[in-house]
Amino acid sequence: MAHLSENVKRLDYKFKGTSLKQDVCDSDTWFINLPYYVNKQNIPTETLYPELNKFIEQANRNATISILSSPIFATDFLSNLSQFANYKLWISIKLDNPIVTDNKLKQQHATLIVITKYKKSLIHTKTRIGYTFCPSCDKTTKDYGGKKHLYHEYGTLMSDVWRDITIEINTFPQIVIDRLQDLFGIEPYKTLNGIDLISIFPPINENQYTVKLIEQINKIDNSILINGDCIEELKKIPSNSIDFCFADPPYNIKKNYESWDDGIDIIEYFKWCDKWLSELARIIKPGKIVAILNIPQWTIRHYKHLVTELEFYDWIVWEGLSLPVRMIMPANYSIACFSKGKPDLIPGLVRQKHTNLEDNSLYTMKEFFCSRASCIKNRTKKGIIDAEFSTNLWWDIHRLKHNSKRVDHPTQLPPKFMQRLISLFTNEGDIVLDPFNGSGTTTLISEQLGRKFIGIELSEYYYGITQKRHSDLRNGIDPFGKNDEVPKAKNSYVERLKKQTYVVHKKTLQLDVKEIALEIGKIPTRADVIEHSQYPIEYFDNYFINWSEVTAAARTTGMHQVENKKEYLSTQQLRIFEESKANYKIIND
Repeated sequence: MAHLSENVKRLDYKFKGTSLKQDVCDSDTWFINLPYYVNKQNIPTETLYPELNKFIEQANRNATISILSSPIFATDFLSNLSQFANYKLWISIKLDNPIVTDNKLKQQHATLIVITKYKKSLIHTKTRIGYTFCPSCDKTTKDYGGKKHLYHEYGTLMSDVWRDITIEINTFPQIVIDRLQDLFGIEPYKTLNGIDLISIFPPINENQYTVKLIEQINKIDNSILINGDCIEELKKIPSNSIDFCFADPPYNIKKNYESWDDGIDIIEYFKWCDKWLSELARIIKPGKIVAILNIPQWTIRHYKHLVTELEFYDWIVWEGLSLPVRMIMPANYSIACFSKGKPDLIPGLVRQKHTNLEDNSLYTMKEFFCSRASCIKNRTKKGIIDAEFSTNLWWDIHRLKHNSKRVDHPTQLPPKFMQRLISLFTNEGDIVLDPFNGSGTTTLISEQLGRKFIGIELSEYYYGITQKRHSDLRNGIDPFGKNDEVPKAKNSYVERLKKQTYVVHKKTLQLDVKEIALEIGKIPTRADVIEHSQYPIEYFDNYFINWSEVTAAARTTGMHQVENKKEYLSTQQLRIFEESKANYKIIND
């Protein structure tokens, strides 16, 4: 796989050895390589954390420090980060050989955290990742259909989940160095300095879990939906009585919830979070799992509180690509898992048969295989095995993008997401609790899979939606099926267009604007389109969300020639030749 960074001035690279000593200048960036710590008890925190924080504090005012290790190191260190440092980015990188551990999913990702001395937005180049191709049909893994004119000929913008490259743990990853030399190849930086601490701070051997002898109380006999405040309702639930707790709280990023202000003061937000987190820690049974879904920077804070009451179990990464709000696409969502004492055997890992809904959800299509019906049929005919048991890196579960599959809630989770979690951590008859049940995905999947459930929801409106969906389920109606109603709630700031008949296809209009751009030598304004287009301006005003969408094709190259791997490679070879003297840099692994 390859990447392309635009307008890059590739950094020089200097290996600085195996100690945290620095001779800095204003243009330095740093890469620090650490061991892959499997659990917190293996991290030499008393020596490593002070040394790292001192290093960051002494770095120059423009410094960028990237540190590679494991998810547990990243979250634990960031929860102890110096006040003079600024956490900027959490990148998950695929492991070439997943780590096999007892009673866990295979561990398939390392973590690269990016920290700066400056407070402003992260300084980096605009970098694209090359397209991937199905190993069976050689077409692009994603079916871009009629939107190829809106994509770049090289690839898509880089996200914060790197699966196009792989690394080996406890080695010095040159492929990461190559990428950072281009990603930060921009003023004021000149040099990337590398430090390898693999042998200096090796893991220490300690017991992973503290066993807690707690009396188990199970007094919950029936499933129930509750309309009320989660903290008040959680207090009514007996201690040590729930088999699995899942929480997907409001993220405090100004989503438009019906009964919740998702933009409160951050200190108040985390005080509130600590209260319900402690309640979940109280009510979970010994040996059972609490799973918290959030964006990485908030999950770090949840970890800091919850690790004082429970034991860290696993960090699952969900690659759930979101809106393009920055040049590095936000796709990295964390499912931080904790157990009360030593975890019991995880149900999904010990089942022998995988023939029904819940067990199929624990399998994923092998990476890069496409989902085209014709290709799937051909793979089946040829006997190609294209599925494998899930690791803790989930790339195969996609957000609900079509209104026909959504109800009136802004952050509805895909059913397959909850199928996998509930199937993994519970057995039939177990009790599942969700304190932010929303439109009911957790409790509906629980009922489908034969689990008991407790769903708590503050909003009376969302509570009513959930009640209706459970009623539909019991009457033989698929609560996750298509519907004709257009939800009022949106998971996007982009306005929704009214239903209408298009006299001219939107693609035709966008390509017309691209022709105008080539003719006049700039991105057309509305006035330019009025002057040069063969189509009425009303089409552009009514068919598109905004002018950015009108000019989308004019602002990229289009990928019309990218039909299969052979054509794509030929295109890239030609690009390398033609742009060898231009201000681009392409790195291939």
